[in-house]
Amino acid sequence: MKENLNMSYHEIAKELNRDDRTIWTAYKKSLEKQKELLNIKERGMLLPVLIFKDRRFTVFESVVLYLKEKRMRYSEIAKSLDRNQRNIWTVYSRAVIKLHKKV
Repeated sequence: MKENLNMSYHEIAKELNRDDRTIWTAYKKSLEKQKELLNIKERGMLLPVLIFKDRRFTVFESVVLYLKEKRMRYSEIAKSLDRNQRNIWTVYSRAVIKLHKKV
């Protein structure tokens, strides 16, 4: 969002319902791990920003929950996100538990 949409940390934080410092820290850590900018390719999958508003969930959990709601299979989600199918199942299971916990 920072490079591709030219958004500030504050704008990103506001869109994702996160603290500015959280966005700044995550961005700085990502730069340490990956020096080159990501080359974003449109793959035909668009995610609404609204799915990230619930702070109980990580970004990854929010994406997996959304895709499962769209009736995608674990294997399809794993392939789309370049992850292991068992990891997707685990993330989804934990997110469902969070979803059903009373606040």
